[in-house]
Amino acid sequence: MSSSKRRGLKAVLDTNVWISAMIWGGSPARIVKAAEEGRISIAISEEILEEISRVLAYKRLREIYEGAGVSREEFLEIMLRVGKIHKVKTGLEIVKEDASDNKFIECAVESGSKYIVSGDEHLLKMRRYQKIKIVSVGEFIKILGEPQNSH
Repeated sequence: MSSSKRRGLKAVLDTNVWISAMIWGGSPARIVKAAEEGRISIAISEEILEEISRVLAYKRLREIYEGAGVSREEFLEIMLRVGKIHKVKTGLEIVKEDASDNKFIECAVESGSKYIVSGDEHLLKMRRYQKIKIVSVGEFIKILGEPQNSH
């Protein structure tokens, strides 16, 4: 895929991708870095921010990022700096097994995103919703045209 086409890529990252990127790094962090460099655009919604804020309050995760000298507020600031907030006006009931996953599809629809990047089995097994492709981190790294194992 040419560099100019990649620049037009817009994606929604689910909670586990954001958390993995910011706490453990690796391939999820490469996606966030691509957004920081302006190579892709990441759509977020208030609902996604709220869920991530809630998950970051989990004791086990809090111990990890606070131990690294990072606060929950700093995580959310990174998201707001890297992503673009889209107001979700339409509630969808697509993911029957886990209704909380609908927020990612809603954000993708409202933002015009072409991809949802997820590690969630309920979303991944759908593969797509309308013209939105639901892909794993590894699949999205390939779409970005980056080698799988580079760090």
